[in-house]
Amino acid sequence: MSNGWERIRLRVETKESLKSGNMADINETRTISCHILDTSLGKAAHGVHITLYRQLADDQWQELNKAITNEDGRVNQLLSFADFQTSVYKLKFDILPYFEEKKTPSFYPFIEVVVKCERGQHYHIPLLLSPFGYTTYRGS
Repeated sequence: MSNGWERIRLRVETKESLKSGNMADINETRTISCHILDTSLGKAAHGVHITLYRQLADDQWQELNKAITNEDGRVNQLLSFADFQTSVYKLKFDILPYFEEKKTPSFYPFIEVVVKCERGQHYHIPLLLSPFGYTTYRGS
């Protein structure tokens, strides 16, 4: 799991890359990001807890990081570039507390999205969410 200093370093690197306009720098630091939209409200789903895992050789899952979606329903970096490798990753979206807070019944207590990622690419994973259904895809 990344420590606080690693997260600060990632933010600084990304902001410096944005200032310079060097998209190669941005792509080298960004790994896995996500965005959750609550389609039943037409709004971003903020405050959703996400856990990122990597699949190990014995088909077990190693927990790598935990994050919470911001006011825009986003987590811009789930894994540091240094820890990112070609592998299978699982994002677990803990959505039951989100819907309970809104006093909305939900069919899904959590959603797991499993993706295959290659080092050197950025993977943006949007989740379109409603109490009784969801859609996900590879975004840009």
